[in-house]
Amino acid sequence: MTKIIDLEIQEKVYKKKKSYISILNNFKIEVSAGEKIAIVGKSGVGKSSLLNILGLIDRNYTGTYTLFGLPTDKLSMKDLANWRNEKIGFVLQESALINSLTIEDNIKLPLLYSRSSDNKSKLLNFENIIRAIDIDSILKKKPLECSGGEKARAVFARSIIMNPSIILCDEPTASLDIENREKIIDLLFKMNKEFNTTIITVTHDNEFANRHDKVIHLERRK
Repeated sequence: MTKIIDLEIQEKVYKKKKSYISILNNFKIEVSAGEKIAIVGKSGVGKSSLLNILGLIDRNYTGTYTLFGLPTDKLSMKDLANWRNEKIGFVLQESALINSLTIEDNIKLPLLYSRSSDNKSKLLNFENIIRAIDIDSILKKKPLECSGGEKARAVFARSIIMNPSIILCDEPTASLDIENREKIIDLLFKMNKEFNTTIITVTHDNEFANRHDKVIHLERRK
């Protein structure tokens, strides 16, 4: 299997009120293409921070990160933006939707920034996604008109419309009922099987975590 993630963090420091907190000390992760990795641990150990680092959002840490065989510190800001749009899908805990746009336009937003000439297949992918997670009835609504579960499914659809190589999930099923939880999980794992998509999931759901290939337990190191 091809290794696509090789991350070593000596330390990540962030400020909380008047003090500085150190997390992810001497942490190392290697991930091969097509792996399903779950990350679990208590609040405050750095699970979401780790996703932000893996997703090239947070570069403020001490360590090294090689992604798709390239050192990320050598990437330009344009390259980083393109990779975040086309190679990495983010399923965020918070909705992160634009309230002035319809759900459909929110989901299709990554297509506007895509360098790909193959957006026709991405639109076909859009049709397949909305059917699979049953959100066709809310496409013309705006986020403020939707429930938390509907917005969570819309965010999921937007994160996978580009068929990214890596999908990073932060509690993707937290606000969903059992039926829609299973729809999201089924589609996520279907992408993994059909397209060899790498899945990295932060979750407190032990049953969901154990359905991954590997479970990483994050702990606060002194």
